[in-house]
Amino acid sequence: MSQSLTFRVLGPLSVHSGTRSLDIPGARQRILLAALLVRFNQVVPVDELVDRIWGESPPHRPRRALHTCITRLRHATAGQDERGLIRTSHSGYAIEVAPENLDLARFTQLLDEARAAARREDPVAEHRALDRALALWRGRALPDVESDSLHRDVVPRLHEQWIWALERRGELALRLGRHHEVVGELRALTVEHPFHEPFWQLFVLALHRCGRRSEALLHYAELAGRMREELGVEPGSRLRALHLAVLRDEVGTPAADNPPARRAVS
Repeated sequence: MSQSLTFRVLGPLSVHSGTRSLDIPGARQRILLAALLVRFNQVVPVDELVDRIWGESPPHRPRRALHTCITRLRHATAGQDERGLIRTSHSGYAIEVAPENLDLARFTQLLDEARAAARREDPVAEHRALDRALALWRGRALPDVESDSLHRDVVPRLHEQWIWALERRGELALRLGRHHEVVGELRALTVEHPFHEPFWQLFVLALHRCGRRSEALLHYAELAGRMREELGVEPGSRLRALHLAVLRDEVGTPAADNPPARRAVS
């Protein structure tokens, strides 16, 4: 009996059949697969797929060329899934996958669980769901898929969801008193995203709550200096307010104790 395929797009594109990695030959077939997976269980129009694969240089007969790519992709996955994965409609193509067989689908599902927990005012459950969602990521989405269109239209949205989940998990960790557990991770995030102020606010606040006031002030000064030198701007008002609260050692004030609120990404 054949095994269902599992797909991963939250990092390099990969396909597995059981424990075996499945090779998808050809750059165009890989772009096509990625374009279908990021719109899983939806019909993706022909024009959109052509744009994802060929961009501003489409072939003379784009539908025929796309059909050839579909045929080759189906051949590459032949015998791996009894139901067949790629469905054809009058307007385009769809790939049908269960949430457990696609990391993006599972990530989306877990973000929904986190939002539901937030509505119930259950920070423990929300933190747990976000932790599981973020564990699915293996780096930037689809770095090995050479599609300008995907990296312009799709990857930034996925990255925004990832950043939001990181921020929200950090905020919840501080709310739950886990500052000692997350201070190292928050420091790493400020290194990876040197001008992303919400990560800095969480990091400075975590240091403050760990009793490392002088380090919190030092790292704020590091950020402020870099922003002035490289961007010609000062840190934002929330971060400045936090710095002032830490400077005055005003533990328990709203500025010191409230992490950055950020609207959930849909």
